Amino acid sequence: MPKEKPRWKQGDAESGKFATADAARALRERAQAAARETDGHLPEDVASLSPESARALVHELQVHQIELELQNEELRRAQEELEASRTRYFDMYDLAPVGYVTVGENGRVLEANLAAAALLALPRGELVQQPLTRFIFAEDQDTYFKHQKGLKVRSPHSCELRLVKGSGEAFWVQLEARVGIDAAGAYIARMVLSDITARKHAEQTLAASESRHRILFENSRDALMTLAPPSWQFTRANAATLKMFGAADPARFLTRTLWSCSPARQADGRLSEEKGQAMIGLALQKGYHSFDWICLRAPAEAFRATVGLVRLEANGVPMLHATLRDETHLEQERVSAAQTERLASMGLVAASVGHEINNPLAYVLSNLESLAEMLPPPASEQIPPGSPSGTLEHPASNPHEDAVLLDPTKLQMASELTRDALDGARRITRISRVLSTFSRADAPELREVDLQAAIESAISIAFNEIRFRAEMVTELGVVPAVWASEGKLSQVFLNLLVNAAHAIGEKAGEQQRITVRTWAENGQVFAEVKDTGKGIAPENLAKVFEPFFTTKEVGVGSGLGLSICRNIVAEFGGDIRVESELGKGTLFVVRLRAAAAGPRQSEAFDDEVPQAIPRGRVLIIDDEELLRTMMKRLLVDHEVVIASSGSAARALLEHDLDFDVILCDLMMPEVSGVDVHRWLTQHAPSVAKRLVFVTGGAFGQVAAEYVENSGNLKLEKPFDNRSFKDLVASLVQDGKRDRRSGIKALGKSEK
Repeated sequence: MPKEKPRWKQGDAESGKFATADAARALRERAQAAARETDGHLPEDVASLSPESARALVHELQVHQIELELQNEELRRAQEELEASRTRYFDMYDLAPVGYVTVGENGRVLEANLAAAALLALPRGELVQQPLTRFIFAEDQDTYFKHQKGLKVRSPHSCELRLVKGSGEAFWVQLEARVGIDAAGAYIARMVLSDITARKHAEQTLAASESRHRILFENSRDALMTLAPPSWQFTRANAATLKMFGAADPARFLTRTLWSCSPARQADGRLSEEKGQAMIGLALQKGYHSFDWICLRAPAEAFRATVGLVRLEANGVPMLHATLRDETHLEQERVSAAQTERLASMGLVAASVGHEINNPLAYVLSNLESLAEMLPPPASEQIPPGSPSGTLEHPASNPHEDAVLLDPTKLQMASELTRDALDGARRITRISRVLSTFSRADAPELREVDLQAAIESAISIAFNEIRFRAEMVTELGVVPAVWASEGKLSQVFLNLLVNAAHAIGEKAGEQQRITVRTWAENGQVFAEVKDTGKGIAPENLAKVFEPFFTTKEVGVGSGLGLSICRNIVAEFGGDIRVESELGKGTLFVVRLRAAAAGPRQSEAFDDEVPQAIPRGRVLIIDDEELLRTMMKRLLVDHEVVIASSGSAARALLEHDLDFDVILCDLMMPEVSGVDVHRWLTQHAPSVAKRLVFVTGGAFGQVAAEYVENSGNLKLEKPFDNRSFKDLVASLVQDGKRDRRSGIKALGKSEK
């Protein structure tokens, strides 16, 4: 029987350490001892073994050898797996992107990976057995101790605190810990350290940004607010918003919507709520939308604002940030800029106006002086003191002077002098009326305006700038009236004409032209101003309408003219475009809305003189004595009553209202024409309708609006004699007819 093969103990295999020489030597010694134990089982005389026994022994040895080889292979595979496990552990633990630290019950570091050492900028050996609190920022020690207490109650548990590197630099980490038990049964804390410095800096930056936003939001001069669905009420509003809307109670204001702070309808006639919902829909769709809006300020003052809506997201819910800008002051600034440009334009043509007035004024004065010398003194000046009434004392030379006066040649000369003086006075009148057109450039309302008259007014003012530079050519077709403000429309063409003249400059020997042409097409009215000047460079063509852009020399232009022209024309519902070529000239085309289907007809008094002029009773109210005298002299066919002031007229009217016509100066000190009319409207409405405002053209916006709304006639000074007398005669007829109708109606009611 073969002897039993010695068995290897599991501990022997497990304790075999082949990595060192001592382990190999110890294994050798143990193998030799085991061999000696087996020697006793071998026969002393191997040769005496039977073949079967020998074969069995050899077989046993082979099996044992194979078993050893298999065990060796298993050990080799186990060692490889162990090495692979160690590599994976190294990769997962030491090379992890976050720091791993194991802390014992005493608070000391038992183990730390490479990432933890890198975070603290220290060799790993200097971390082990060091108190973790040594690396915690002083101000965050309490946070760490609270975290440790919380860890005993809840695991895992996390906190955010600052650690200190070996260099002394602090940085933020998120510390997440979990409680565990080591091999000896002691409690340990396995901690994960994640660097959150960048996130903290971003949070601080965001907090600072939010703080700045809050400061800007609260202190912005524009009204800022947020709107939230579904009703789109205000959820937040700054102080400027509350001030803009006159909101005394901020909490109550935050329950309102944009359309509840507005009139029922907007300027385009749409319901405020309907239009507001539509504007919000566009802002949500596009991300941003801007529009004009009419708001209401407490108690009921309407004002125009520009609203901008920006879409925001809050936790996935769309919201809107609204910016409201009160355009009242901006409109005033635009009006001021337009006034400045208009004054600049008027300054450029002041010499022209002076020239146009001074020329006729010179021969008017000369002719009147000549007439005064030719005419004899009044008869009353020839009656010596003490002479009987109606008896004239004629000096010896009187017959000769009378003969001279009655000389046909002298009479013809006096007639010519009178006609020339009258013609000059009319020229001055036309110039005065042209200037008065520009004084009405601030009128806010649009009305039917004669385009041809506006262009001719601008040409009259700019003519002295043009006459020495170019030939003025007009091709004014028959066009309908346009919707505009007469003064502003004249200013547009004045700017275009002056620019054309400056573009031509002084070109001796070359025939230059400025052409103004008008025509109507498809319900629109067009006017073009074309010059043969130097033209505009292509790179500047797109900028000519920008504010403060000018190609003129320094000190010649403000750069506001064309910008204001574009704004004015856009206000009328039209547009203006430009074409230009260097060296050939420039063309501006203005498009305006037609006010009526038919052409505008010039107004004129009927040339026929009434056959019978009814005698009427007329009250003249004017603080200028010469004007009162002049009007009274023209109205010799009527009974005229004079009042030298508004207060005197009101005192007279308190006991005498029997007037067919009242001619009242608009601008008088203390009691104006507006005051007189307002008093009549309250005490005698039927008489108030017979009042005619007489004005020299210089009056404020309030007075202009009052006169416009009153419906009464307005007579502008100066006026020609015939038109004045015909107007009064017509008004007397109307007044007497109305008074007769009133008497008949009263008689019927009494019956």
